[in-house]
Amino acid sequence: MTAVETLDAALARTRATIEAALRDALPPPGEAASALDQALAHAVMGGGKRVRPSLALLCAEACGGETGPGSDALRAAIAVELLHCYTLVHDDLPAMDNDTERRGQPSVWTKFGEDLAILVGDRLQAMAFGQLAGCRRAASLLGPFASAATLVVDGQVADLATAKQPPETWDETTLYGVYAFKTAALIRLPCLLGAIAADAPAPVQTALADYGREVGLAFQFVDDLLDTAQADAGDGLNALRLLGPKRVRHLAETHTQAALNALAPLPDGAPTLRAFAQSLLTRLV
Repeated sequence: MTAVETLDAALARTRATIEAALRDALPPPGEAASALDQALAHAVMGGGKRVRPSLALLCAEACGGETGPGSDALRAAIAVELLHCYTLVHDDLPAMDNDTERRGQPSVWTKFGEDLAILVGDRLQAMAFGQLAGCRRAASLLGPFASAATLVVDGQVADLATAKQPPETWDETTLYGVYAFKTAALIRLPCLLGAIAADAPAPVQTALADYGREVGLAFQFVDDLLDTAQADAGDGLNALRLLGPKRVRHLAETHTQAALNALAPLPDGAPTLRAFAQSLLTRLV
């Protein structure tokens, strides 16, 4: 079996586990479901690759941790996905990105109204913290989670502020500030939480947090290379528009290699995590 097939199998397995746990975390569906419950299900169960929660499980497994039902790793994974869904719901709002579609379906505000969409985001964030509060290692997990949730908001503030400035004032430092907070923080987080949930030693926790940050930056630069339409339209801060394709590809490759290097402290080199990092660049082929 090839590395890519092994990765595909691992992602399929973790995604199935996550989908089942997400359904359990939401209010039960049915004709009696309230508008809020329907909107929550629309926000959470409307598709998505579940990359971030899968990373939490894969990192826990790489450290020899438990990832089954009721485990801290699975609870942490669900918390990360609920937080991610909250950010998407709020990002789509007219006051933010004004997106009417998400994952091929109407965005939450388009289908349920702006007022309910704001409350859905608020509820999802509260549910995310609730997941962690039930963990045996809650005291260790809640701090990093709160820090990442704060960084994501700070990143959105910086992104909105940058978009209002003339493009000639943008630079690579500004770009990294936004990307590190908005994208990398939410990929670093599950990697760190997975390690904490597995009781990994401090050097391994640091290594997996570094891995997640580097993967997050590579992920964003690859996305920019693939989203030429956004750059052509001049729609906000974009690495391709600012730096050009050659520089952006170099950054994607550099951060991918840094992610691979970060895995050195893990006993067997974490082949599935290595394959995941390498898979980002194959999207450019």
